[in-house]
Amino acid sequence: ELHSVAARVRAEIGEVERANGLKKGSWKTVFINHRLQHMMPGFYGKLNSACARTTVRPHSFVPISLAAAFHEVDEASGWGLLDDRRAQLNLRVAEYHVVEEQGGLPIPKHIDYGSLMTLDIMLSHTSEFEGGIFQTLEADGSFASHPFERGDALIFQSHKYHSISPVTWGRRNVFIAEIWEGLARRCPRRCTEPWGACYCAFRPPELVYRHDRYMERR
Repeated sequence: ELHSVAARVRAEIGEVERANGLKKGSWKTVFINHRLQHMMPGFYGKLNSACARTTVRPHSFVPISLAAAFHEVDEASGWGLLDDRRAQLNLRVAEYHVVEEQGGLPIPKHIDYGSLMTLDIMLSHTSEFEGGIFQTLEADGSFASHPFERGDALIFQSHKYHSISPVTWGRRNVFIAEIWEGLARRCPRRCTEPWGACYCAFRPPELVYRHDRYMERR
């Protein structure tokens, strides 16, 4: 269903292409964001309950079931990212990613800046692509590769260094959601303003001039 939802959102607002230093247009993103609540209410409810509860070993980085979610991961791992000190927790982004041949994220110290926890769900069978390995940079400088099969979910700290090796064949589809301490937004992209006025979708009001005065038309 995520594939059809992404297709509908793409038709409405388009998609964002990026290269990440590789082939131009090899990574495409559809920002479903707030539309997820109305287009997939059941799935959205499971994600939003995170801003309310999966169990993994402390300090582990393993695939988990979506039915379990962020709070127990946070508590079991001792991260303390979603505790009661947070003013307000909300879903920051809901993104549908398509990574094609020669696409990837070969940036060893990439982080999801501004978010607290990130959820990745694999939508493709690993038989449908080669490469595209999810890796994390560890404290000793080594890279850990994490098994990631269709239907698996990975939950991790958003400030954890992570990268994706280039896809050498096929197409890799992933859904990504992030939780942040901030307001719920209705941006058509990745919002960068957790509080106050948001300028992501800012459009100056149309001005109707009349003699020496004008008024705003909203």
